[in-house]
Amino acid sequence: MKIMVKFMLILGFIAAILAGCGTNQNAKDESANGAEPVQNEEKATDGQDQAEEEDATEEETSEKGDSVIRILEQNMSYTVNGETKEDTAFLKHSDNQNYSMYVLPGYELTAEEPNKDVLFFTENDQVFMRIELLPEDADWSMIEENTKAQLDAVSEDVQSAEAPADDFFKDATVMKAEQNGEKVSAYLVKKDDLSLKLTLFTKEDADHEEAFLQMAKTILKEEPIK
Repeated sequence: MKIMVKFMLILGFIAAILAGCGTNQNAKDESANGAEPVQNEEKATDGQDQAEEEDATEEETSEKGDSVIRILEQNMSYTVNGETKEDTAFLKHSDNQNYSMYVLPGYELTAEEPNKDVLFFTENDQVFMRIELLPEDADWSMIEENTKAQLDAVSEDVQSAEAPADDFFKDATVMKAEQNGEKVSAYLVKKDDLSLKLTLFTKEDADHEEAFLQMAKTILKEEPIK
């Protein structure tokens, strides 16, 4: 009986030792195969998220720093002689002044002289719009006086008119004169980023003024190429 008791005690002692060893081994295995990789994975995920955030910030900064990119064509609705039309206008860059604009089919943009371009109707080049980009420090009162004097040469009856209901022409000065079926209109546009003089030459039987104005609304000043 005593031998049996001793034997049982010895077995219990051995079992306790083996259980302790197993626990330590499992802890080591978990440490080697489970806990540390999970922690490393979390760190890697955090690092990846941070990198993605940095990439997004760099992309946003890059987008804000880039110049405006214009598409090559734009659909446009306009009227000629009271008839409404729709067509695709194509982007043109002035070779004479630092701007781009969309030009409808049937019209052509060309340089007239330094700092002056003309956009004319190809079927009748007497129907055209002169485009002048003005310096930012231009004397606006002097420009208005000179413009009125130019229209006086067409007719002594120079009329002031309302600007089109469009943000591009907001606060623009408009003058008109007519004589023997010839119509001349001047639009002086002064914006924060653009000072512009438009002089339109049309006729009673070839009224392209609204078409010219629709194209003029797309004028965008560009930085000179260095």
